[in-house]
Amino acid sequence: MLHTLQDAVIRKERVSDQIKTVLKQAILDGHFKPGDKFPPELEIAAKYRVSKASAREALREMESEGLILKKRGAFGGSFVAAPGPEKIMDVVNNAYLFGDITASDLAELRRVLEPGLAAMAAERRTEEDLAAMAACIDKVARSIENGTPDQTLAISFHCLIADACHNPFISALIASLVHVFQQVLAKTPDLKTARQDLVYNRLFYACIRDRDKQRAAEVMADHFDTLDEIIQKEADHKKSSA
Repeated sequence: MLHTLQDAVIRKERVSDQIKTVLKQAILDGHFKPGDKFPPELEIAAKYRVSKASAREALREMESEGLILKKRGAFGGSFVAAPGPEKIMDVVNNAYLFGDITASDLAELRRVLEPGLAAMAAERRTEEDLAAMAACIDKVARSIENGTPDQTLAISFHCLIADACHNPFISALIASLVHVFQQVLAKTPDLKTARQDLVYNRLFYACIRDRDKQRAAEVMADHFDTLDEIIQKEADHKKSSA
């Protein structure tokens, strides 16, 4: 199986990194495709005359990067993974939870990105996109009427705007950012904020439905002024509770 991999000299320093580079290149070159079984660590170690531990570490790092999936059992092993948005979400979420990235930092990024995405959605949207947005607005409205506003659903409307751009990377990136804000704003139901969000979502819908790109971008920019106030309120609440 390893005859498909290019021969390479594995230097002594950072052996696992050198192995990983060769294995990644084999995927890039098309020798292995999503779903293909990857060589086991013993075979990799023998091929490059390195320790089993170095080969294992290379595979472990590739797994953490989402390049391979490990399965257990009689038919288990390492398999080339199909690229997906999950890793983007993991990176953004971990940067927020464990790194120095704050909700304000991410809101600033969204402020730059999303007005343009709203305009793009207005241009590219389909009837199916509008139907999904209308269904989301209806569910949020009902939750408000019942006195139990669903903020996570309301925020997910931004994912529907991203989806209407019909660019898979945009959808994955916005989904990862929205996931963080669903955590930030997960709190005791706040009817005032929920009603405010619903007003904006209805405005977004109308602009995108009417293909009004300029107005869609303007409403989105205005929305982030409101979001900044909410984030600051949450930050102040945390400080007072500490």
